[in-house]
Amino acid sequence: MFISFEGIEGSGKSTQIDLLESHLKKLGHKVAKLREPGTTLMGEKIRDIFLQDTVEKVDPITEALLLYASRKHLDQNFLREKISQDYIVIADRYSDATFAYQCFGKGLSKDFIDFIHNSSDLLTPDLTFYMDITAEMSRERISNRAMDRMESESIEFFDKVRKGYLEIVSENPERVISLDATKSIDELKDEITLKTIEKLNASLG
Repeated sequence: MFISFEGIEGSGKSTQIDLLESHLKKLGHKVAKLREPGTTLMGEKIRDIFLQDTVEKVDPITEALLLYASRKHLDQNFLREKISQDYIVIADRYSDATFAYQCFGKGLSKDFIDFIHNSSDLLTPDLTFYMDITAEMSRERISNRAMDRMESESIEFFDKVRKGYLEIVSENPERVISLDATKSIDELKDEITLKTIEKLNASLG
């Protein structure tokens, strides 16, 4: 089973991923986590390039090509291997993020991303949790940490990204579950655990 978590910066993805991993392991499941871009040796190098501050202009097409280079390599060298070994794989972001950030956030053509995505022959998450907060709350939550290139984008940018995510939610009701990420950690944990177990039971049935 392949589960992804999506959301803008400060939405609490990492906390909930760790909690879900711990719960699933207690139930006896094998669990592997990944972050995207990253995880593989090549992917981590791409991540460093992608997020580093630079005085050079970085076109959204360049961003998308970097992301899909990492994603294809990850799919080939980590994701499919773990799935074939009956792991539950939990991803901190996956392909939905490119649609939200590069298409909605930066105006890249959705047709262009669809072409790259379909040509890459990637696995699709079985279940996606979208952690929803406003751009203003995102900025407030991350204001006390050093920001990378993407985190330093404007509130207006993250408003656009959020709209992109909400469109993904509306277009994929069978896969994507939207969560109010202003709720407490425990409330979110309970919702995520319930939905995950339901999906697992359905796949086993």
